[in-house]
Amino acid sequence: MIRRFAFIIAFFTLWGTLFAGLPENWQGYFFNHDNAVKRGKHVPVIVQNGVLPLKDTVVKPVSIRSDDGIFDLDSLSGKTANSAVLVCNISSKTDHQTWLGVGCRMFAVRVNGQPVYDFTGKGLGNDYDPVSFADHIFPVTLKKGNNEIQIETCRTSWKLDYCYGKNRRIEWHLAVRELPDYQPVKAALAHPEFFSRPDLGSVMITFITRRPVPAGVDYRLAGTSEWHREWDLAGDCVLREKSRIHRIRLTDLKPDSEYEYRLVLLEPPAGMDGFKRALWSKRPYREVLLPVKRFRPFGPKPDFNLFVLGDTQISLSEGCKTVAQRAEFMRKMQAMQEFRKADFVVHAGDVDSYEHDLEKSYFSDFFDQFSQPDAERPVQWVYVRGNHEFCGIGAENWSDIFLMPGEHAYYAFRRGEVLFIVLDCGDFVKAENEAFNGPILKLDPLYERQTRWLEALRRTSEFRSAKFRVVLAHVEPQIEKDIMSEKTREMVAPLLADRSPEGRIQLWICGHVHKYWRVNVSAQRDTSFPETNRVLNYL
Repeated sequence: MIRRFAFIIAFFTLWGTLFAGLPENWQGYFFNHDNAVKRGKHVPVIVQNGVLPLKDTVVKPVSIRSDDGIFDLDSLSGKTANSAVLVCNISSKTDHQTWLGVGCRMFAVRVNGQPVYDFTGKGLGNDYDPVSFADHIFPVTLKKGNNEIQIETCRTSWKLDYCYGKNRRIEWHLAVRELPDYQPVKAALAHPEFFSRPDLGSVMITFITRRPVPAGVDYRLAGTSEWHREWDLAGDCVLREKSRIHRIRLTDLKPDSEYEYRLVLLEPPAGMDGFKRALWSKRPYREVLLPVKRFRPFGPKPDFNLFVLGDTQISLSEGCKTVAQRAEFMRKMQAMQEFRKADFVVHAGDVDSYEHDLEKSYFSDFFDQFSQPDAERPVQWVYVRGNHEFCGIGAENWSDIFLMPGEHAYYAFRRGEVLFIVLDCGDFVKAENEAFNGPILKLDPLYERQTRWLEALRRTSEFRSAKFRVVLAHVEPQIEKDIMSEKTREMVAPLLADRSPEGRIQLWICGHVHKYWRVNVSAQRDTSFPETNRVLNYL
């Protein structure tokens, strides 16, 4: 035991020697950059034999100290200089590579006299405060023995002043730290892709990457060689690289045809996964192509199968009170022939009781269970927002997964001869800024906009020409007397009152009540439930 502890102590002593980090005490050389200019051009300034020889003078060092790796160069220079070279020495027991993190407006780094990172070439550095160790991360090689690090920096440049103005507030800080545990970004998925909101010749693909990286989707008709690519874009032309969640809609697909697809991830160079970069700071990405899979977009064929489930919140379940029990239930459900034959799956809302961490509750604990590597095709989901999707601090993240920007949670889509109408039924909110556990405003505007949308939808040829019309909603339209159900009934009353062949609703599929049954509208009505009579008169 004593030997083991002695070994552990010796190991950590060696580790601390190898990766002890940069010292707090450095040597600083402060000067004005006019003395480092030859023929109008800036040239590197290098400390030689403990002094800094310049055009008209020789600068001697002063001892300076960082505050947890951050140098306030304005204060250290006495605000009498606009350029500096900082020098430190570190010792290593062996040759090894480590990572250096630097944040500064303009800088260049030399290790043992060799340039390793130069951010001064075009004169346009970072124009932001405060600087951080994550602004620029790059590898440096330390040799066995003593190593000298020199960092040249200037407060600003004529190009920075020209672009951003001379009178802006400028703080001249340098942040520098060794980052031996830094792990370069690897372009990989955190969760399998998720197909949702399918329509005639269209589908949306959502996926989450482990780290924020640009991403897209390649797709082509099966049997053809040419790939078509759709990127996840901001403003139609800028790759979205600040988000782990990517949503890409594929449109103009040939209905009911077999397609191949693959996800495309762009991996940034090591150390360049941050976003505080100066103008013209190039990032040559490495393209990572994920395995080729297949899917089939909706088509006009009249025959199809759908599978419906909902209210899978484990906190209220009698048979699945743990995530493990629910996973086993979902495994058995996927083995059902009805599920395996389904062209798409409807979730009628309330995947969980409270939306705190959607990545965990939706992906890790639910949708990932349906993304089996050996599946012939991905499940295509139609997700109906339930009242519990409004509850919790993660409620605002719901749209990041299920909606493209500008879309609503209510919409309509065609599958064969059927028009499906997806409704957004809200929550039990009675007043503005009131919610179970989440920032929800009054829901009246949601119902008002949705009512106008339904009125416009009923006038479209898509609605009138459908052979069947099916409503998908979280709320049932019969006996519930909460404010959410009442508002939904009020909203759909004109829709259900239309008994014409061009406007009749043939089926309403829902969840919410946790008691599922089929309504026979021709059966004798229970007079003890007047609400039932009022609604069933429309069906």
